[in-house]
Amino acid sequence: MKNLKKVILTTGGTGGHIYPALAVAEGLKIKNIDVLFVGTSIRMEKDIVPEAGFRFIGLDIKPPRTIKTILKYLKGVWEGIKIVYREKPDAIIGFGNYISVPVIIGGILLRKKIYLQEQNANLGWTNKVFYKFAEKTFLAFDKTYDDIPIKYQRKFEVTGNPLREEINYVSENEEKERLKLEDGERVILITGGSLGAKDINDAVIKNWDKFLEDKKLRVYWATGNKNYDEITTKIVKTKMSDTVKPYFNNMINIMAAADLIICRAGALTISEIIELEKPSIIIPYNSLKVGQYDNAKILEENNSALVYTNAEADAAIEKALELIKNEEVLKSMKVRVRALKKSNAVEKIINNLDIWRN
Repeated sequence: MKNLKKVILTTGGTGGHIYPALAVAEGLKIKNIDVLFVGTSIRMEKDIVPEAGFRFIGLDIKPPRTIKTILKYLKGVWEGIKIVYREKPDAIIGFGNYISVPVIIGGILLRKKIYLQEQNANLGWTNKVFYKFAEKTFLAFDKTYDDIPIKYQRKFEVTGNPLREEINYVSENEEKERLKLEDGERVILITGGSLGAKDINDAVIKNWDKFLEDKKLRVYWATGNKNYDEITTKIVKTKMSDTVKPYFNNMINIMAAADLIICRAGALTISEIIELEKPSIIIPYNSLKVGQYDNAKILEENNSALVYTNAEADAAIEKALELIKNEEVLKSMKVRVRALKKSNAVEKIINNLDIWRN
């Protein structure tokens, strides 16, 4: 029997890294490729990846900031080398952050084909360090080329971000029908991600009476787990049609139905907004380290989103209440965002892997 081709995917820490890797893992599985996922033994990937049905190895590592964590990290690098030696993969794909480094180093030392994927508008630290060793680095956005010296640009390809499969099967009209909207009723989605965003939540609470006044407006508000109880004590009244929850498990369906989305600027959120062609008001998380401002700028410069800082969250919510009534402007934002679409990222990434020849 012919041996299966094998690919190691490596990353972890946050959903922004894990879910694109899982989208690629699913694509590889369909093509009968043996997939191994290497992350940490302590972050969320240790549960999410096995639940998705993939073989998982967790390294006992943390960000190398103290003598203790540096020593542990060096041990993790040695483990990464051993995993690559033992597993003999045909290729390794790193999806960014410190967690992917041990296996990438193992791949370089053992002469394996290395590929990288960057979710954000700017190259993250790990991808910046290792792209010279990679066969190819897959980018979500054209803007990332600004970070790359011209002589290396041929080693990069813009594919868009790998997104969960179900995004291909949602349609705005079907989702609106499912919500049983009345004639002329509009949908606004407010989300700060699974943890929530205090500045956005506070601004919504402050303007809640205005949301209540508009009988033709249906609100879906994901508050995040941390703030939910406090918020529900502050907003005593809601319209029958409004839904306030910590998080929506069917988030992609609500995004598809929304006429306007108010959100942070995580790389996957931005990619989903583009894929679903949605007008948005974006309030980026204000840490430079996370790179959300540059993600948001992609939509702002394309005139398909309005961007506000945390300090301007009140103004952002007031603008949203005004914008949701302006069908013409929403339509033109929708048309503009379409120009940024990069579909079938999973397929493009898999087809680029040099593993198909025997």
